[in-house]
Amino acid sequence: MFRRRTDIFVFLCLAAIVALPASILAHHDAIPDPAPRETKEKLKPLPHLERDAVTVSGISSGGFFAHQFHIAFSSLVNGVGVIAGGPYGCVENIRNPYPPWLRLDRASAAVFVCTHTYGDRYLGLRPAPPKISDLIALIAEAHREGTIDDPANLADDRVFVFHGSKDDVVPAAITALVQELYAKLGVEAAALRLEEETASHGLPVAAFPEESRFPRRNCSEHMPPFVIECGFDAAERLLRHLYGAAFKATPADAHAGGTLLPFDQTEFVDRAEKRASMSGVGYVYVPKQCLTQSCRLHVAFHGCRQEVDNRGSDRAHDDFVRDGGYNRWAAANDIVVLYPQLTSMPAFNPNACWDFWGYSGAQYLNRNGTQMRAVKVMVDRLLGR
Repeated sequence: MFRRRTDIFVFLCLAAIVALPASILAHHDAIPDPAPRETKEKLKPLPHLERDAVTVSGISSGGFFAHQFHIAFSSLVNGVGVIAGGPYGCVENIRNPYPPWLRLDRASAAVFVCTHTYGDRYLGLRPAPPKISDLIALIAEAHREGTIDDPANLADDRVFVFHGSKDDVVPAAITALVQELYAKLGVEAAALRLEEETASHGLPVAAFPEESRFPRRNCSEHMPPFVIECGFDAAERLLRHLYGAAFKATPADAHAGGTLLPFDQTEFVDRAEKRASMSGVGYVYVPKQCLTQSCRLHVAFHGCRQEVDNRGSDRAHDDFVRDGGYNRWAAANDIVVLYPQLTSMPAFNPNACWDFWGYSGAQYLNRNGTQMRAVKVMVDRLLGR
C-alpha cells in the first residue's frame, strides 16, 4: 500500500510539471552549468511502459556499448541503433603484428584497430581488424557460459547502423562488421539497415542547438560537443527504423511536450566499484502523455566527452541529452528516453567513454559487467520490475 501511494504521489507531481504553460516549460528542464554530480531525486517506475518494446542506441563508445548491451540482454532489448560504433568484443581477438605475441592488448586494439584514435598503426605496423568468425565464436562461448542471453532472440529484432564517410575515428570496416555480425546471427535483411552519409564522427542533427556553448559544428567537423549539423536527425532515422510504420513523421516541441528529469544513479552501482565510472546523476526524458498511456522505452548512450557532468572548458554539458534530436521525436512518438551518464575518471577513463575494451573489469561485455548491470537495473526500475 505504501508503494502504491508513493507511485501515485510521483504521478501527480509529474503531471503537475507537464501541465505548466509552455512559456515556463521552455526552461523547466534547464541543467546548471557545470552540472551537478549528485541528486536526491530517485528514478521512478512508469507503469504504462511496454515491456516488449525496449530499444537502445548510442554514438561512438556509446554505439559500441549499445550493441554490446543488445547482445548481452537480447531477451529484453528488441532493437538497436549503432552510430559510428563497432562489433561485440571487437578488442578481444586482434592479432598482434609482432611475433611471438598472439593477441594485441585490449587498450591498444581499442585505439589502433577498433578505432583510429591514435592512428591505424601499432608501432609502425597495421593490425588487421577482427574476423567475423572470431566474433561469432566469442558470442557462442559467452552464451554457453551463461553470461549473455540466447543469441537466437536477435533474429526478430531491428537494427540500424550509421557511418559517416568523413569519420576518421571509427573505420568503415569496423562499423560494417556490426551489420555483418547481425546478419550472421539471423536478423532479416529487411530489419537490418546500414546508412552512410557524408558526415564526420559525431551525432548528426537537423539543426545545431542554438543554446549550445559552442559555435555551430557543421557535418564535416569533429569537435566538441560532437553534435554536428547535417540537415537530418540520426535519432529520427534510427527510431523510425526501430519502431516501424507507426512512427510519426513530424517532431514535437520537446520542452512543451515532456520533461527531462535528473535521477540518482548511485543506487544502481556499488560505490566501491570505482572503475564503473558512473556519474552520480542520470537523466530521463518523459513525454507528458506517457504518464497516462502506453509508451515505449529507448536508452541512449552518449559518446566520449559528451557526458553532462564534465567540468572541462570543452564540456558538452546538455547538448546530447537535450539537443541530440531524441527528445523531439520521442515526444511525438510516445517514447521515454533514458540517458545513463558516465563521469571522467583520470586514471582509466579520462574521456568518460562507455567501456568496450575492459577498463571496468574482465566481464565488461556481458551481463555481469558493472556498467551493463547498472543500466539493466535502471531499465528494470522504469519498467516496474
